[in-house]
Amino acid sequence: MSTPEISEHVNVNWFKQDYWLNLGRLLGANSGRGTAWTIKSEWGKWVLRHYLRGGLYAKINRDSYLWTGLNNTRAVKEFTLLNQLQEMGLPSPKPIAAMVIKKGLFYQNDLIMENILHDQTFAQALLKTNDNEMWRNIGHTIAKFHANGIYHSDLNAHNILLMKNKVYLIDFDKGDIRRTHAGWQKNNLLRLKRSIEKVTQQSCDHALKNQWQILMDGYHA
Repeated sequence: MSTPEISEHVNVNWFKQDYWLNLGRLLGANSGRGTAWTIKSEWGKWVLRHYLRGGLYAKINRDSYLWTGLNNTRAVKEFTLLNQLQEMGLPSPKPIAAMVIKKGLFYQNDLIMENILHDQTFAQALLKTNDNEMWRNIGHTIAKFHANGIYHSDLNAHNILLMKNKVYLIDFDKGDIRRTHAGWQKNNLLRLKRSIEKVTQQSCDHALKNQWQILMDGYHA
């Protein structure tokens, strides 16, 4: 599956790292869930992700998932969600194309999405500055997603991109749209809080108390 504007051009080779390497268009690797590569296409910079398992499952089966239908595959679900985020006008990557390969009872999958131009991640910024406006903008942006019922399964400092005063959220694998509820929204924020503390080695209840409160003020504004 792909976006309409490139549907006639989609090539299975697009989902192969070596293809872009041989063209001299493989620009580098990105950290995060799965293997992600920045590539330079004719339509601009993209991110190519091959879905990989985490935890104990990775030791048994690195990149194969149990088949329960095309619409239940990780790539198709994330592609669909990213499309919905674009329709809502939420700052997130635009999906480009997804590929699912079924092998017996299992499948492997890949996703290509827009590479978002940014200066740094929130995690990187945390080690450089405590700019109050940055914290406020992040809280306000997260609130926009939550107001639309967008659940991010891994909201952490590495999945928040910053470009001047703009804030973007990335990596919506396992994310979904659900009924707005204070329970899961609070857990989302607590996950981010733990991530901030892990990156900075400082507590959001003590050393970073003022900054965290500014983020929360931005969230509730």
